[in-house]
Amino acid sequence: MAKESKGTNYVRLAVGAGLLAAAAVSIAVFVPRRRLAAITEPLMQLGKLPVAAAVTAWAMRLWQDATAPQAPVFDDLRPFDEF
Repeated sequence: MAKESKGTNYVRLAVGAGLLAAAAVSIAVFVPRRRLAAITEPLMQLGKLPVAAAVTAWAMRLWQDATAPQAPVFDDLRPFDEF
């Protein structure tokens, strides 16, 4: 039987973070500053809304739940030996 992991997969998390970092660096290098400022202005206005604070708080709570210490899971159904 294959083991099933129900926890966080840190390899996928690291790969996703690396892809986001690569995208951010490529945008910073290849897009002119004026055009970037014109594109990001509406996003700056969205960041001032209370919904943005609520989404940030929700994401932080998800992060805390994912990184919280957990008790070990024993899925062995054999009886305990006391010999």
